[in-house]
Amino acid sequence: MALRITLPLGKKDNVKNLVFSILTKEYPLKIIELVNFIRKRYGKDVTFQAVRKGVLQLVEEGVLKREENEFSINKEWVVQSKKEIDKLYLTLNRRKVKPCGLQSIKGEVSVFTFNSLNEMMKFWEDIIEDWFENFKKGDLNVNCFQGAHGWEGLLYADREKQLMGKLKKKKIKTYALGMTNTSLDRFIWKFYKSIGLNVGVKASSSSFDKSYYVATYGKTIVQAQYPQKLVKELDDLFKKGVKSLNLRDLSNIVNRKIKIDLTVIKNENMAKQINRSIIGQIKESNL
Repeated sequence: MALRITLPLGKKDNVKNLVFSILTKEYPLKIIELVNFIRKRYGKDVTFQAVRKGVLQLVEEGVLKREENEFSINKEWVVQSKKEIDKLYLTLNRRKVKPCGLQSIKGEVSVFTFNSLNEMMKFWEDIIEDWFENFKKGDLNVNCFQGAHGWEGLLYADREKQLMGKLKKKKIKTYALGMTNTSLDRFIWKFYKSIGLNVGVKASSSSFDKSYYVATYGKTIVQAQYPQKLVKELDDLFKKGVKSLNLRDLSNIVNRKIKIDLTVIKNENMAKQINRSIIGQIKESNL
């Protein structure tokens, strides 16, 4: 399932999504009215308790507002969301730059271009180290990751284990959600689970889920969308399984010359929304 940051709210028949869709056209409504709409209009057999839970979660997230026993979409949330999306759109359409160290990260959104996946990952790891070194009591102590393949666990297992040890010392909660379910993927995620991560796997056939990688480090968000050529090569390699794994082939893929962009966002509210999405999906998954 694709990453959820309030909208989209998950699958089309997700209760929260259905509630939101109904309230875009008819409002304000009571919970029992929403229950009846979902049952009759969408033919979905939902309970009052499930709809109430979804509605109250949307109120807590600021998406809906409550007036006595009736609910409607929060106009302030709509306005603020539009501002954030407009700002992100403008930033992503600016000229991309190559990073010259972490001091290149300026403002709320920074976009960088790298010449290989491994080159990008080294900069990503510098961001993690910087966050760890500057982490202090009271900071948001959550690290979440979502991606198709945890290939770093194959090439740099010792380094990943060392990093996890550092995070645990500062009582940082760590989560990882894998979006593919090959035997090799399960092997890697079990390794991450063994070194302290809360791990879940939710196989997805979506081309977006296979190319999109995102992680949060406190209020910092790091995300990248792999080029389709890399996506296919990694998928083909992971489908071969553990016994046929050749680390040289993986090294060739991640070091191949290819343009890849990395986006760094400083936004605590967005980071918290991403955390809720990833953690929620991990709780629903099995490994």
